[in-house]
Amino acid sequence: MKKYFFGLCFLLSLIIFPISALDTSIIIRSPLYTDTPVMDEALTIDRSFKGQLGLIDEISSNIDTLTNEEKIISAMSQPDYPVTPGDQIRLSYVDSKQIVTTLTLQVNTSYKVSIAPFGEVDGRGKSFEQFRNEISSVVKNYLPFSNPQVSLMNVGSFYITVRGEVKRTMQKPSWGLTRLSHVVMDASDYASTRNIIVTSLNKEEISYDLYAALREGDLTQDPLLKTGDIVTLIPSGTTVSILGEVKREGTYQIGDFSTLSEVITDYAKGVLPSGDNKHYTIRRYDSNNQIQIMSVEASLANTFKVQNYDTILINPLIPQTKAVSIEGAISIQSTQSTNTLSSSGRLYYQFYPGESVQNMLLNMSTKFTAVSDLANMYLKRDGKIIPINAKSILIGESKETNTLILQEGDSFVVPFSQLFVHVAGGVLNPGTYPYIPDKNASYYINAAGGFDPSKNRNGSFSILDKEGNRLDKDVLVPTEAIVTAKVNTFQAVNGMNLATTVTITGLIATVLGIIASVISLTN
Repeated sequence: MKKYFFGLCFLLSLIIFPISALDTSIIIRSPLYTDTPVMDEALTIDRSFKGQLGLIDEISSNIDTLTNEEKIISAMSQPDYPVTPGDQIRLSYVDSKQIVTTLTLQVNTSYKVSIAPFGEVDGRGKSFEQFRNEISSVVKNYLPFSNPQVSLMNVGSFYITVRGEVKRTMQKPSWGLTRLSHVVMDASDYASTRNIIVTSLNKEEISYDLYAALREGDLTQDPLLKTGDIVTLIPSGTTVSILGEVKREGTYQIGDFSTLSEVITDYAKGVLPSGDNKHYTIRRYDSNNQIQIMSVEASLANTFKVQNYDTILINPLIPQTKAVSIEGAISIQSTQSTNTLSSSGRLYYQFYPGESVQNMLLNMSTKFTAVSDLANMYLKRDGKIIPINAKSILIGESKETNTLILQEGDSFVVPFSQLFVHVAGGVLNPGTYPYIPDKNASYYINAAGGFDPSKNRNGSFSILDKEGNRLDKDVLVPTEAIVTAKVNTFQAVNGMNLATTVTITGLIATVLGIIASVISLTN
């Protein structure tokens, strides 16, 4: 007998266990998780010469394509406009007997102007403002009350030679306000931005750092050019690119022995709060031109030497994924009907740090069905029950929608909204009937066959809601309410008492019979 019993249990376990082992829960991930690590296809950083310096094509036209009138206005308004060979100057002054004399002067290649009969004035290395004051002083020495007026009529122009890391040596038209950055637009992508040599007419060589000028704000490294200057672009040194979650992405020419920490701090200006500041990714080409991907701990960044053409990737900091559970009257299948549910469902919602309950409800609203009792949803947190009126939140009526923040371990329960009404007591067919909106108790009593005259003599009844609260008789009956027709006829009341008496008597007789049988067996 024992063998048959265990065999039956084994068969039942084969049938029951697979059913009970099915996991009917699903996982929903918050759409706020949009950050992904920097991928190869995202490496669209501008590595060109102009891209490294932040130059644009319009920068050359900003100064050098001005009309002559615009150049004159710019020169007169710029205190550092230098005297340039070819400048034309108008001199007006008052001679004896109030006669006004006007002269047109031109600066020669020696930066001088000759003012007859006053002599020469040298403008080399002087601004136009200084030059004008000196001319006025010379005239006043001869004519103390001449009130000289000096103005600029035309600006001089000249050509600058650009050579080295360019497609070809070229002559660039320039004038007094042309800076070094204006003539290097045609440099190759492999020209140095940190060491540009300017050779003057007297063979003096000075090296300038355009990166320091244009990216760090040291304008002394972007000088005004002069007649006879030659600009030489040399090949670049160690060049690296950095992108991702940093304050300033870009391609930079750095020192040959710079560390990873220096590149991140000095050039990229640091990692953003949204970036992973514990692990840095390096893309590097080895001696066989094969790409190597390596991860460098932040603790080693001070000693890790970057190499030419390294690409440094600062990935976004992806928050640790945490989840809450939602169970009850929810749909877990995309094909399931939204009007009925055959059983309770469960899903897990992976929330983003700081995400609110409102945001979660909006993101999973398609999982609620017609039998979801959204108004009576609740949250279980730390042993406490917190009511959640999801209905008010979803339709925008809730005034405190963002105050409740999701926490790990939260468990939400969505009760079933039972769409029926119980009818009991003195009716012909007591039972459960489908709920119909906007119906009063008379509708459900009639659905139950009406009052039973043998049980109810005056049509009295009561209504209780699903929480057991008594309702007025003329209200619209809510779901899960109980409509009870009172049993108040003499026949029904006494019939119930008689049935109760017979039942008790029979029970006593049965017990006495069992006792007698036990005594007999014992003897």
